[in-house]
Amino acid sequence: MIKLDNISHHIGKQQILHDISLSLPSAQVIALIGPNGAGKSTLFSVMARLQPLQSGKVMFGEHDIVSCPARTLAKTVAMLGQDNQVQGRLRVHELLMFGRYPYHQGKPTPKDVQKVTEIIERFELEHLADRFLSTLSGGQRQRVLIAMIVCQDTPYLLLDEPLNNLDMYHAGRLMRELRELSCSQQKTVVIVLHDINQAAQFADTVVMMKTGQVMAVGQPVDVITKDTMKDLYNVDVTVLNHQGRPVIVDTLL
Repeated sequence: MIKLDNISHHIGKQQILHDISLSLPSAQVIALIGPNGAGKSTLFSVMARLQPLQSGKVMFGEHDIVSCPARTLAKTVAMLGQDNQVQGRLRVHELLMFGRYPYHQGKPTPKDVQKVTEIIERFELEHLADRFLSTLSGGQRQRVLIAMIVCQDTPYLLLDEPLNNLDMYHAGRLMRELRELSCSQQKTVVIVLHDINQAAQFADTVVMMKTGQVMAVGQPVDVITKDTMKDLYNVDVTVLNHQGRPVIVDTLL
């Protein structure tokens, strides 16, 4: 379980997060949604230790992100932010091996090689494995970076807008893979999304944020409604139901 207790955050004099407390269940895909400026990425960056925790407490299971040793936390939480600049002339399989660094500490074992091979196959990267990162398209690079995070093999995954640059096939494929990881390997996946229909289709729990506060938490069918979309985004939409999950359709004027 992920526990957030009384998280507030300021940038200069502006308060970005307002006293957020959440208990997020394990072995689920959890989507953070909300309009621009809602505080989703700030909350993500605090949870991922990309920004210092100014107040409150963040726990991943029994691990407090402030007091937990870095190597232990690296085996507990893997994260991918929006701005990921990988330096150096690396091939795809070499980058994925970096995801194993908390385990091999620079001396890869057969187990590490096996894990990299497994993830390359799982994410359909065989034809890219020997390519240099500098030769990849934006979408290919994004898929490789996500695969590197999965290679880290942690119980918790944090992903900020991972669908950026992905086409329809690979976006759907990624969301299905994340859901499979949560089901078969009991991983907890927290994902910041702007695509509400992807959240509706694949998330177990949706956290709705606006102006630095949590507005609603629950299953997609319970929280993604015509009224909540109006409150959250100030837009009128039609919400259909497909196999027990909501589908957002723009309302024609």
